[in-house]
Amino acid sequence: MIEAVCFDLGDTLVAEETVIHNSLGQAITANPVKGALDVLETVKRGGYKIALIANVDSIDARNIIETCGLEDYFDAIVISEEVGIEKPAREIFQIALDRLEVKAENAIMVSNRIDVDIVGANRIGMKSVWFKWNNRYQETISSEEERPNFVIKNLSELLGILSLI
Repeated sequence: MIEAVCFDLGDTLVAEETVIHNSLGQAITANPVKGALDVLETVKRGGYKIALIANVDSIDARNIIETCGLEDYFDAIVISEEVGIEKPAREIFQIALDRLEVKAENAIMVSNRIDVDIVGANRIGMKSVWFKWNNRYQETISSEEERPNFVIKNLSELLGILSLI
């Protein structure tokens, strides 16, 4: 039974091409991906725990989370720079699962990246959802380790998946 939904940040919850940087090169804001806030709201209302697991600079991530109004949706935020571990390492996923107090088999990871998020989730035993809404990253699946459990093109399709599993 799925108890928790984990999300990547860039090109999963916010569109990477909309990131605005300040004069120091730090990300200060971005636009959410179409439907992201509605999906987060529905998932939260559905009683699921929600985590963010992101390979990103801490200041960039925290700025984007705050300016996009995402902070209240998350029960756990795990940022690679803050924990010293990057995806696809099992440990970064385990940190999120521990903070959520959920076993890997009861969690699902949603992301646009096969190489770090789908592989990492699969390695630790989470379900994986490849959110393939653009062509920014790898599009081919070359091993079982890279094979997601589900593929969606619109974030709202996640809600149908959650109702099935």
